[in-house]
Amino acid sequence: MARPRRLTGPGPEVRFRAPSRQPGSIPRERVTVAITEAVGANPLTIISAPSGFGKTVAATTWASDEDEIAWLALNSYDCDPARLAQGVVDALNVEAERAGRAVLLPRDPGDPAHTYHEICRAFGDVDRTIHLVVDDAHRAGEDWRRGLLGMLAEQAPDRLRIVLVGTTLLEVTSSRQRIMTPEAFVGADVLRFTESEVRQLHTQEPNGLAPESIFEETHGWPIAVRLMMIGGTRPDSDAATASGFLGDYVREHVLEVLPAGLARFVLDASVCGELTSDLAAAVTEDPRATEMLETCVRLGLFLDKFEGPHCPVYRWHATFARQCAEILRADPARAAACHRRAAAHLAGTEPISAIAHSLRAGDTDIARATLMNHWVGLVVGSQAAEIERTATEMLRHAPDDAEVLLIRACASDVLGDHNVARELFHRATGLIDGSGRQQTPAVLQLARLFIADEPAEVMRAGADVREMLLRADSTDLSDRAAINYLMGWTEIRHRGDPALPVEYFAAAAREARSSGDEELSKRAFGHLAFGQTWAGQFEAARSSLAEVRRAQDVRLPWSTYAGGSAAAAAGYVAYWAGEVDAALCAFTSVLDNGGADRSFTSIARMMIAYSSAETGDLAACRRAAIGIQDIPLEVVHGISWPAFRESSISLLEEAVGRPDRALRIARKYLECPDLPVVCVALAGVFRRAGEYPTALEMLRSLRTFADVSYVKVSTLTTAAVLRRQGGHRDAAHELCEAALSVAAAENVRLPFGPRESAVRKLLQEHVHFGTQFAPFLEGCLASEVTGSRVDALSERERDVYHQLKTARTLPEIARVLELSINTVKTHQRSIYRKLGVSSRRDAVQTTV
Repeated sequence: MARPRRLTGPGPEVRFRAPSRQPGSIPRERVTVAITEAVGANPLTIISAPSGFGKTVAATTWASDEDEIAWLALNSYDCDPARLAQGVVDALNVEAERAGRAVLLPRDPGDPAHTYHEICRAFGDVDRTIHLVVDDAHRAGEDWRRGLLGMLAEQAPDRLRIVLVGTTLLEVTSSRQRIMTPEAFVGADVLRFTESEVRQLHTQEPNGLAPESIFEETHGWPIAVRLMMIGGTRPDSDAATASGFLGDYVREHVLEVLPAGLARFVLDASVCGELTSDLAAAVTEDPRATEMLETCVRLGLFLDKFEGPHCPVYRWHATFARQCAEILRADPARAAACHRRAAAHLAGTEPISAIAHSLRAGDTDIARATLMNHWVGLVVGSQAAEIERTATEMLRHAPDDAEVLLIRACASDVLGDHNVARELFHRATGLIDGSGRQQTPAVLQLARLFIADEPAEVMRAGADVREMLLRADSTDLSDRAAINYLMGWTEIRHRGDPALPVEYFAAAAREARSSGDEELSKRAFGHLAFGQTWAGQFEAARSSLAEVRRAQDVRLPWSTYAGGSAAAAAGYVAYWAGEVDAALCAFTSVLDNGGADRSFTSIARMMIAYSSAETGDLAACRRAAIGIQDIPLEVVHGISWPAFRESSISLLEEAVGRPDRALRIARKYLECPDLPVVCVALAGVFRRAGEYPTALEMLRSLRTFADVSYVKVSTLTTAAVLRRQGGHRDAAHELCEAALSVAAAENVRLPFGPRESAVRKLLQEHVHFGTQFAPFLEGCLASEVTGSRVDALSERERDVYHQLKTARTLPEIARVLELSINTVKTHQRSIYRKLGVSSRRDAVQTTV
């Protein structure tokens, strides 16, 4: 069964859409002109006024006349700088997609400075001015200038204009601009209604109160004007504050004049800041919810309508919703019932919101149960920050709740706060130990998969959860897909049977696809692709990556649990195929996009070093050497990062002409039977140094991974060159053919690359020995060492040269290349001359 859709769905979110024009609104050309002039003259414009001044309406009206608008509406979670930066990047990407341009910024803004430079670079290719409107910008908090949005506000690219819309907090945090460029501010003096505008509004909704009286009473305060238009009478409250006025007026003069059913609907529905028709029907228990919502919009009852990806979404004006909530609070039983119904409706699709509603209803046990049912999927998804905040809020009610402490620890670990996570974990385990429980809670078993560092502890944690999965049916563990992710990554960290991670990830992918959740499915196939590369199943990984690419409309933040899995998988596929430029590109994207979790960024740094060593480019090797300094010096999450770091140094030392240093480092890792990528790389250092027995011994220590394609190819190839050195040519060619059989099936070409002179000599002889894999072998031999004499050949001479390496005769080469035999002979003579050789045998053995 497909799970219910989220409120906004996996497509472009409502927060990236401007609200629809409100019915009954009047054209306010002077306001639009004021905003247009401010935006035209300033890279940063601030529309700032107290609540209820129609800032969003004014910005929406102005934006409707502009072609290139990136809209971002902030919410309470955007006080987090990383989430705010992600929102800015996503808003710009959504605008690019709508305009039919390539997505500008497919990167996670983990590093604000880097993301800022990426935005500046991307806007260098944009030929039209794009406007980024940030609505409710005050929700970014007082420190918004320290992050990405602050950098853009300080100095935006030439083709980017920024418009911030919010309360007067924006003026406080932008005091310098207020003094230096007062013309960049559009404030309450512009936004308030003039008497003529009140008169124009009154013609649309005539009531018993004269427009002059409305203007005199409200001084043009838009929300008060609209309320009095609906209420149709003067306020009779003695309230001394604006908030008091609104509360009294909404209660006494707005809700009172509405039909009883509509008034009740408004109060009940206002417990949810954002609504769909289904949610409104559930909360209010009114089957006419859709009709009621549209009536509220038509009457101007401070309800904005957005066209969501699957259905309309409605959002209350925050000030009006607060007044309704205050009124409803006078009837706590009714308020609690509304929140309870909202929680029940949202529990399956928006658990974070459901928990918040349960807490407001006083149902702490239900809030806790919802958290327990969904925390794993949310933490390994994209909502670790929300889970961390939710768990923190719940701990205020029950500070010694060990299981909620464990959930907060896991969320903190995913967010990169490893030390905090471990402190919380140890505090929670102490509470559990002191409680005298006979059975280990499932939360503790799962938490160990997140927190454990030592390999033995990781192994025990994996075994416990595996047993738990076998005991439980699908109703006991609602987040089985997420738990399968965890188990897959645990098996990789534990480095046991390489087929097990693929099984877990494949199960997670099946679960995700059957759920109908496109975001979950895309993430699952990315994880599956990585697991397949770990197992050497590169052709299967290509298929999984194709599934990821097919979901190109689904944007995933990288700052999630194992967020860079798909890009890392693409890097490994390219690396083992000998496509080092593509590998460098993929691993660099992992590095650029890396979030709080350092695992994939550290893997990327190692693989950039490996790939740079393959190129022999000294500048690239120097850059890679700088990068590997950020690989951890200790074992984290069961991964031996020091081995990753030192193997990278070894390959770089070899690449820059210091083989002795490279070998000295490699000898430290002669026994590393659980690090297949590192072992194969260091065995290559020994093989290229002519130490074939040592290389073979090292590779044969990988018993658990012996059948993994890249391990098997490297082992068979090393054994073949060792046999050839010993004079056992037939045996060498049999091993070579076996290696080619495995390599061709998975497109593993790296062990036959340009630096492997002994291997390539064997391959050149193997052409004449006879092989079933001639096309694959020809492709392997086609790549040459940068800077070799072969570089002097023309493009056509290279074509002929590559054919000379095969067993084809000259007439056969002429047919393949569609040339005359005389032309082939002419190219052959030119090749011999440029390479300084006199025979075909000598020519095909030229590699330097």
